[in-house]
Amino acid sequence: MHSFGRILRIVIACACGFCCASCGPHMNIQPSIQPYEREMPEMPAVTVPFTGRLETRTLEASQIVANPLSRTPENLEKGRIYYGYYCRMCHGKEGDGHGPVGQSYVPKPADLSSPALAGLTAGELYYRMLYGTGHEPVMDQTVLPEHRWPLVMYVRTFQKAEGR
Repeated sequence: MHSFGRILRIVIACACGFCCASCGPHMNIQPSIQPYEREMPEMPAVTVPFTGRLETRTLEASQIVANPLSRTPENLEKGRIYYGYYCRMCHGKEGDGHGPVGQSYVPKPADLSSPALAGLTAGELYYRMLYGTGHEPVMDQTVLPEHRWPLVMYVRTFQKAEGR
């Protein structure tokens, strides 16, 4: 009987503790920030913008652009490295469109050594690299601007390797 009384007191003490805990501040009267109550801080420069306007780019504008970089071993090496970062998983090691990730895409990635791509100007290739059909993720938001022209230069090596 003595242990029953002890257990009963423990149960009553726990029940009182739970009841008192619920008497504290309620969620609806705590300090909080309401929607639109404060101005949002400026986003860091490396984030995706949420203000401004969309820029419309046309293929015609890209036709007059030539690669501003000279063809040097250093620039080609940079392009090879950037190709590994951005393109290899879809277009494959040889640029033939048979990368492991790209096989799940519709349409399939382009064969970068094809005659159709070999006939493009550097500006057209640049444009299609960034805004072409089927690009996921969106390459104009993924590829850093300083990586773009070395990539165009490196893609040309696939075409020249095939004699195009």
